[in-house]
Amino acid sequence: MRAIFLAAALLAVGCGDDTTTNGGGSDMAVPADMTGGGDMTLLNHGCAPLTNPVTTPDGGAGGDTWANYAQGFFGMYCTRCHSSTLTGGDRNGAPDGYDWDDQATVNAHLAEIRDAVGVSNFMPFTPPDPTCDERRRIVRWIDADAP
Repeated sequence: MRAIFLAAALLAVGCGDDTTTNGGGSDMAVPADMTGGGDMTLLNHGCAPLTNPVTTPDGGAGGDTWANYAQGFFGMYCTRCHSSTLTGGDRNGAPDGYDWDDQATVNAHLAEIRDAVGVSNFMPFTPPDPTCDERRRIVRWIDADAP
C-alpha cells in the first residue's frame, strides 16, 4: 500500500505548467469535454491531447505562417535533434531526413509532427518544452494546412 502511495505521489510532483487549461484541477487527467476523449485522459508534458481539429472559426491559423511562427517554433524546440546540419549521434536518435529546419520536409511529415507535439505530446524528449498553449498553436497551424 505504501509503495502505491509513493508511486502516485512521485507521478504528481512537477507535472504540468501554468498554461494547462483543465479547469484548475489536477493536471494528471482532464475531463472528456476538454479533449473529446474518454472520461479521464492522461496528460503528457502536462498537456491534454489535441485529438480534435484546432482552427480559428474560419478554419485558419490565426495569422500564423511558416515564416512568422512555425519556423521559430521548430527552431526553438525541435532542431536541436531534427536538423539537416546534424549527423550521427548529434541527432540524439532523430531519424535521418526528419529535418524540421526545412519547410518542405516539415510539410511532408505534418501528421507525424501533429501526433508527436499535439496528441501524444512526447516531443521534445528533453527541455526546453513548449507550453500547452504553444503546442495548441502549432497544431492549429498544422490543422489550417500549414500556411
